[in-house]
Amino acid sequence: MYNVKYSNQAEIDLHDAIAYIAEESVMLALEYLKSYEKKVELLQLNPLMGVECNTKGIKKECRVIVYKSHIVIYRVNNIMNEIFIIRIYHHSENYVKTF
Repeated sequence: MYNVKYSNQAEIDLHDAIAYIAEESVMLALEYLKSYEKKVELLQLNPLMGVECNTKGIKKECRVIVYKSHIVIYRVNNIMNEIFIIRIYHHSENYVKTF
């Protein structure tokens, strides 16, 4: 199983996403977070489950998974058995241009 680490910006991205959902419903935000955490657990077991970034138009060495309305960009370090989550974007954002 791979360890997961977050960039400072990815932590902010996740917090902002949950806070936004919580404005409508705290219960929905908690469910979203719990479901997100399950997706990350799957990623820990299968770090290559995301597609390579270049298939999404990003010209960097990374991978992408889609989680509901969010795009999670991450890097895999097989030597350290680590997944580094770089950014989490809402699908409506132009993540290709800003990343």
